Amino acid sequence: MLPSVNILLQNGQIGGLIAFAEGVAGMVGTGVPVTGKIQLADPRLVFSLADAEALGITTADNPVAHRQVREFYAEAGLGRELYIMLVSDAVTQALMLDSTNASGVSKLLDFAQGRIRLLATFFAPDEDYTPTLTSALDGDVHTALTNGQATAVAYALQQKPFRFLVEGRNYTGVPATLTDLRTGSANRGAVVLGGSISGLTASVGLALGRLAKLPVHRKNSRVKDGAITMAAAFIGATAVELAPGIDLIHAKGYITFRNVIGRSGYFFTDDPSASPATDDYSFIARGRVIDKAAVLAYLTYINELNDEVLINPADGTLSIGVIKTLESLIRTQIDGSMTLNGEISGVSVFINPAQNIISTNKLIVVLNITPLGYLGTIEVQLGFINPANS
Repeated sequence: MLPSVNILLQNGQIGGLIAFAEGVAGMVGTGVPVTGKIQLADPRLVFSLADAEALGITTADNPVAHRQVREFYAEAGLGRELYIMLVSDAVTQALMLDSTNASGVSKLLDFAQGRIRLLATFFAPDEDYTPTLTSALDGDVHTALTNGQATAVAYALQQKPFRFLVEGRNYTGVPATLTDLRTGSANRGAVVLGGSISGLTASVGLALGRLAKLPVHRKNSRVKDGAITMAAAFIGATAVELAPGIDLIHAKGYITFRNVIGRSGYFFTDDPSASPATDDYSFIARGRVIDKAAVLAYLTYINELNDEVLINPADGTLSIGVIKTLESLIRTQIDGSMTLNGEISGVSVFINPAQNIISTNKLIVVLNITPLGYLGTIEVQLGFINPANS
């Protein structure tokens, strides 16, 4: 061979960004089996209302589920990934969200193989069902929050985090008697109160659809995103325009609806979770942001598991080269997938070089996310001024 210079192209050197399925949703709710089509506890994946109707989720066979799916796609748009499962009318929301129920939400979550990031439940009992009211709502709603939180925490520990919505059923219309969810501890869950029809139900499908189409950092109540796709809105049996105590319902941590002066249509009041305002994840947007960062951190570092690392022979500390590489790996992912997308304000990573890796085989990485701020209240100080007095 004659002397030459050969250029060999390499691949896999850049380190591309990890894909993250952030708007994938799931719904579990009351329905009936349809011969040759969907059955009970039979998880399915759809991408449109037409897909759901082809499975037997129609106004004739499953009108309650059809409404929730229809409202989901009215908000989320055609092509959005939605996992859905029907259960019998004997299965309350508390039972759906109970992790020990093999035919509850766990079955749908496992079917989706960890892709679901947003989950909602709805319940349509038979005519013999008598709700036990607890503070202006069916007590099942509060038990569902507790069970859902336990299930969500368990899945987060498996690196499959999700946030969930519970249908606020049987609202009596008296906001003063509602339980204050801001004293709760379900920071992965929320209750939707009110919807597109008058009565005892709530539009969890619509709320789920709005969240599914938004980036993780975006509040469902952002006015710039426009009004919700609903011709009328009710809180319990009362139209939003006449509903009493919307401010109080909001203050108690429920997701509900409002009018905005100067804008037509209806808007969500906010996206609170059932937790104190002092909780870092007291609203859904912050929870979704931290879930995304957690998944990215896991997927980044799982590739490094059980890898060997250099130690400084003089003092046993971690090699500075190892530290910089490991810090850079996660910083690149978070910055590329979140900071540059405007989902967070910034990220910092620190690995203490003095960690005794030889003895413990354990590495601690301190990963801090600086979140975005939100203009929840805008105060304009307006007055007259006389230039002659200036």
